[in-house]
Amino acid sequence: MNNFQSLPQAHNTAANNSNVGLTELVLAQGASSSWSMILPMVAHLCRQDTQRWLTWITSEPLPAALLISFGINPLQLRQIHCRDADQQLWVTWDALEMGNSHTVIASPGLLSQGQEHYLEQAAYAGNCQALILRYR
Repeated sequence: MNNFQSLPQAHNTAANNSNVGLTELVLAQGASSSWSMILPMVAHLCRQDTQRWLTWITSEPLPAALLISFGINPLQLRQIHCRDADQQLWVTWDALEMGNSHTVIASPGLLSQGQEHYLEQAAYAGNCQALILRYR
C-alpha cells in the first residue's frame, strides 16, 4: 500500500486558490519547541474558516487541555487517529479530497514525489490545504 496507483486522478478544481495545496514543515525530532511552534499556527488556522474542519491526523490524541492552552477551540478541530504511516497516508488523502476540511495536518513520514503529487491533487479536489509535518 505504498503507492497511489489505484487511486482515481483528482481534478485541479481550485488551481487559483492560494490557500490550496501541499506545504511540508520539517521539524527536529523530539524538540520540545515543536509544540510551541505548531499549536499557535493551528489556533490561527482554526480561526480562518469556521465553516469547515481543521483535521489533524495523528497517531495519538492531542490533549484538550493542551489545545485550549494555545487558544485552539476543540470544537473546530477534528482529530483522526491512525496506527501507522501507511494508514495515515490514505486517511490524509481521503480527508483532503472530501472537501469538508479547510486544512488537513498529518505526519505520514517521508513521501515519494508521486505520493506528494497525489496528496496535492487531493487538496485541490477538496479545495483545502495539506500541512505535512515531517521529523528529521
